[in-house]
Amino acid sequence: MPATAPAARAAAFSPVADLSEVTASILKNKFGEVARLAAAAPLAVSRHNRREFVILTAAHYEELQQSRRAPLESLAAEFDRMVERMHTPKAKRATASLFAASGKALGQAAVSARRSSRV
Repeated sequence: MPATAPAARAAAFSPVADLSEVTASILKNKFGEVARLAAAAPLAVSRHNRREFVILTAAHYEELQQSRRAPLESLAAEFDRMVERMHTPKAKRATASLFAASGKALGQAAVSARRSSRV
């Protein structure tokens, strides 16, 4: 059957080269047995001595998809919090003050901010 016994699935994802392997013909002829092995850990499927596919459980697939979406969802939540802060009365007053300021006042504020950031 597979070249090596499948290890228990860890939280980290293994490279395809490290997965246990079954051939496409074994998959075709012994699907039930291969499915039981894939329930324990992802399996590489090879055709013509090349690993071309990976079989994994639906739960493992969902876990992969969630880990892929997590950074984007985190950024979206951070963006939403920033937008909320920009719509507070204090932020609206600061924006109105900024647009009403003269060029000279903006320059002085920039110099003052630069000096205070050196401390």
